[in-house]
Amino acid sequence: MENFRAITMGIEEYFHWQPLKGPENNAQALYCYFFQEAKLPSRQLLLLTDTSPSPGKRSTYPNRENILEWLNDSPLKVKHCWFFFQGYGVNYQGEDYLLPIDSNPQTIPQTGIKMRSLFEKLNASSEQLLVILDLQNPFKDGKLGQITLELAQQKGISLIFSCRSPVYQTISAEKGIFMTALIEALRYYGHHLTLTKLDAYLQERLNPIHRANFPTIALPIIISPSLTASRQPLLPQPQPQEKTDYQALTVTLQQNLHQTTVNQPITTLNLPILPKSPIQTQFKFSLPRQQSKGNTTQGDNQQIVTPTVKKQAILTKIKGLPQWLGWGGVMLVLIGLFWLIPGKIRQQLDLANQEKIEKNQLVLDYAKIPLSLYQASRLNESIQFARQIQPHTPLYGDARRNIARWSQLILDIAQGRATQGDFGGAIAAAQLVPNEHQTLYLSAQQSIKRWQTLSQQQADNQVLIEAALALVKPNQASSYNRAITTLKYLKMGEPGYNTAQKLIEQLSQQIYQLAQTRAKQGQLSLALKTAQFVPQDSQVYEKTQQSIKQWRQQLPPR
Repeated sequence: MENFRAITMGIEEYFHWQPLKGPENNAQALYCYFFQEAKLPSRQLLLLTDTSPSPGKRSTYPNRENILEWLNDSPLKVKHCWFFFQGYGVNYQGEDYLLPIDSNPQTIPQTGIKMRSLFEKLNASSEQLLVILDLQNPFKDGKLGQITLELAQQKGISLIFSCRSPVYQTISAEKGIFMTALIEALRYYGHHLTLTKLDAYLQERLNPIHRANFPTIALPIIISPSLTASRQPLLPQPQPQEKTDYQALTVTLQQNLHQTTVNQPITTLNLPILPKSPIQTQFKFSLPRQQSKGNTTQGDNQQIVTPTVKKQAILTKIKGLPQWLGWGGVMLVLIGLFWLIPGKIRQQLDLANQEKIEKNQLVLDYAKIPLSLYQASRLNESIQFARQIQPHTPLYGDARRNIARWSQLILDIAQGRATQGDFGGAIAAAQLVPNEHQTLYLSAQQSIKRWQTLSQQQADNQVLIEAALALVKPNQASSYNRAITTLKYLKMGEPGYNTAQKLIEQLSQQIYQLAQTRAKQGQLSLALKTAQFVPQDSQVYEKTQQSIKQWRQQLPPR
């Protein structure tokens, strides 16, 4: 199946979004099926997850830069292409976006991948494209998907689209029900699988009627460009595969997919063990053997002839020739020897250098493994791995660039935690920024000082919030009002301000509800007094004023 390509992508530990459970295992499972069961060579497959080691020098970490780089550097156009993505997706300003691991909710157009652009890139490099999107919408606004479905229809793309609800996400994605069903269909139909057959299989397999104690779920939406396309095989006909050394460099999974079930997800990726190098770094030179009557050194299987012996042998052979011709031949031989020895030295040095490159590349690959969870401690662990590559050795520059990039990511994590109000976690992360890069290190130290101040202020404000809530007495509107007054001491921009504002709105709503309850009980005067405690800047203030007018009209005349 040379005319086939598959890209499987699953993201769990987002920088700025709630972590997900299951996408990485599902992407690995599909990759494993194509590689181990369908026997596809690794050069036709691409796995992008939190922990996927790189098959070469290019990173497979699923940030926006790497994803776009892989998409832009697609091989020649193939007949069949599968693209699987499980992670977050959103609709923003009328466009659907896939969210890479480093996407930011504040800058979605700049950090997300527009669905329209993704479809164009994939469609340009394949004749028959199947896109499988298993998305979670963090906004939960119901807008995600409509644009994607319309784009697939316009561009003639086969699409399997699922946007999960929070309940379905916690139950199904973690156990890989959708992926299990997909792989079962692949095993059953093989290269005879069509979109029509897959649709029928998923409808049957994922139907909650046939699954006891399982909640109702949203079945995936399947779109085909035409009736003819829906009946075409999704996989090319298998062809005899030639074994290549390239397969030895691919990633391997610790668990075989044949042993993987819903209750046993694939969880760990290992880097391949590089083959032992045949290079011997000791510099031993064996010159051509010659029969001579001079001084020779006998070994077990070979005779090493020194330049002096070589010279004597040549002189013996040229007896009878003119002396000038004999000495000319000797000089040519000596020049050849002096040319040969440096050449062999260069060859041995090149081989030794190649061995060092492979060793250092392995160190860099292992350094990427701790990136499985996007945590500052894991990035710091990766930095410690990369530090093992010494100056003036191959890939030292790559190691330093990785250290700089990972240091920046640690600082980004710290800043993200600070934005969420987790100043303790921000400080702990920033303290892991190494001092190799002074600009990043000084920025981290300055941030630590600022966050320490904010952390103390946050603690003080938390005491204030707790004191305000302690003032509240049930069914006593004045106590609610005193708590609101106390919470207003927190100013905009201070730690805990947003929490205080939410509490103020909740207390205001409770005052209004208390007034309504008293009005329904016929206590209109008491209801009017209660309603007076609703703050003017609250969201329920206008509604309260309307109720006050109604209640005053209902009061009996004096």
